[in-house]
Amino acid sequence: MKSVLLEVGGDDAGRTLQALLHDRGGFSHEQARGLIDAGAVRPGPGRSPVRAGEYARRVQAGETYQVHFDESRRYRSNPPERPGRGYRVVYRDADVVVVDKDPDVLSVPTRLRDEESLIDRLLESEQERGARHSSLRAVHRLDRDTSGLLVFARSGRAYVGLKEQFAGREVERHYVAVVEGCVEPAEGRFTSRLVEDPKTLRVRSTKRPDVGRVAITEYRVSERLPAATVLAVRLRTGRRNQIRVHCAEAGHPLVGDRRYGRPSPLIRRAALHAGSLGFTHPATRRTISFQSALPPDLRGLIRRLRAGSR
Repeated sequence: MKSVLLEVGGDDAGRTLQALLHDRGGFSHEQARGLIDAGAVRPGPGRSPVRAGEYARRVQAGETYQVHFDESRRYRSNPPERPGRGYRVVYRDADVVVVDKDPDVLSVPTRLRDEESLIDRLLESEQERGARHSSLRAVHRLDRDTSGLLVFARSGRAYVGLKEQFAGREVERHYVAVVEGCVEPAEGRFTSRLVEDPKTLRVRSTKRPDVGRVAITEYRVSERLPAATVLAVRLRTGRRNQIRVHCAEAGHPLVGDRRYGRPSPLIRRAALHAGSLGFTHPATRRTISFQSALPPDLRGLIRRLRAGSR
């Protein structure tokens, strides 16, 4: 067995652990991922190994990482999980699971729809993988139509920690929205109090200060199209239908939003995608972030709108 100790200098601060192993340790990127997944990398002698899959862990100046490995062994990263029905797991450990959800999938069960939800499918998958006591708790959700990233808690401490981060507005959530018309100005903020009809679950803003919950949505224009606008949206709060309601009330409903706007022949759902998610890991206390590319239907929508389709 061989051991290598890597010290993080000022020039390396903020880089990924995989990059540190590659550039300072001389390992290939595949070897670096394999060493991490094999538990061969520790944040200092005597410490617990870095968790499998933490290739993007950001290193800080002054840290040390010990790599203990067998030179005769070929280290390879764990194969990615096979996609599930309507989702892909992008990260999983003992405390959290991060999922990239397809449109037309419920995040959690609801009394208005008698159908299988994403959390049902994830629990079924965990049982098939051999987990005896699977437990998943939702800390936020995406609308049925909305695609993209969301996180579930797999432990009690993760649930408490993530709920505190969401309540404290510490979680970074960025969306891509395609809305009708020309949005002015090029960047701005929508702030209101949102109330929900308990029967229909339809949401609207109210001016009454004693009703509803504060909702804050920030946006920036990414691209102007002949009859629509692509927005980069950042959620400061996470209320039900928040982006859809704020855009619609500003006169720019999401393209294809049947509830708050109108259907579109160009897309079968509201044009909204949760493309970025970042939070502090509730166990390791390290910041982790994930990205999700635009799905084919949104890419096709933008392409057709660029060509002048309506």
